[in-house]
Parts: sequence; C-alpha cells; structure tokens
Amino acid sequence: MTSSFTSKMADDDENFLQMFEQCSLDGKCWTHTAHVRMAWLQMQRASSFDEALARIRTGIVSFNASVNGVGYHETITVAFARLIYDRRQSDSESKTWQDFLSRHGDLVCKENPILHAYYSPDILSSDEARAKFVEPDRKPLPVPLRVRSSSQHEPPLQIPS
Repeated sequence: MTSSFTSKMADDDENFLQMFEQCSLDGKCWTHTAHVRMAWLQMQRASSFDEALARIRTGIVSFNASVNGVGYHETITVAFARLIYDRRQSDSESKTWQDFLSRHGDLVCKENPILHAYYSPDILSSDEARAKFVEPDRKPLPVPLRVRSSSQHEPPLQIPS
C-alpha cells in the first residue's frame, strides 16, 4: 500500500500544527494525545517517513524548550512514529485525525500504555533510551520500509544540553 503523505489537512489540524511549530500552543495542551496528533499530522504533511520523523524530532525539541518541558526521549519518539506510520499504512479508512484516533485509541490509552507491550520499564526509563533509539526488548516494533532496506538507523537528534 502506498503512503497517504502530503494530503490536505483540515483547518483545525493545520492551525494546531502551526501553533505547535510556532511554539504558541499552550504548554498545558502538550499532552500525550497532542504528541500523537502532531506526529500523525506531520506524516500527513511529509513526503516520506524520514521527513516526518525529522519534523517530529525537531518540533518536539523546539516546543519542549519553549515551555521548559521535561525534555526529549528518542526511543519513545521513534517508537511512536513507527507505530503511527504502520497504522497509517494499514488503515485506508482514516482520512482525518479524528477518524484515526477513533480507530487507534490504544496509541493514547493511559491505563495500558502501548509501549509497555514492546518495552520493559527498565529500558524505557534508561538514559540510553532517552538519548538514542533502543530496539524493544519484549516484541519488535513495525519497521518502516526505509529501515528494512537499510542496516543503519536514523542518527539520533543532537539535543542541546
């Protein structure tokens, strides 16, 4: 199945993404669901998974810095990007963020966080996983085609200290 990247966004999604990118979104609105929405929208806007992941990484670092956030976590960012990308590829029915969220609510479930199916708490809480992408220790994540064809992973984003 081909990607649905670079399709038109709804006005409220465009506004949300613009406020995020301009760091004018209220910090209280920067929830886990907002992270997933932003990633889904970046994938809609980008021409490839690599481009979307770069925008997601850069955007989170910039936004967190603007609101004195808790920082950036490379493994969580990449893992969610891979899960969202995989869901987008297999779901031709979800044309909007709301459609996607209604079909894939497990990505934002607080009671049973999806990454716990892939990672042990020790791995996710490690400094190594925060600084660079660490493969899961419980079960494999979906792998975007660009990673399957290459033995190298995207280098981690350099986070200013």
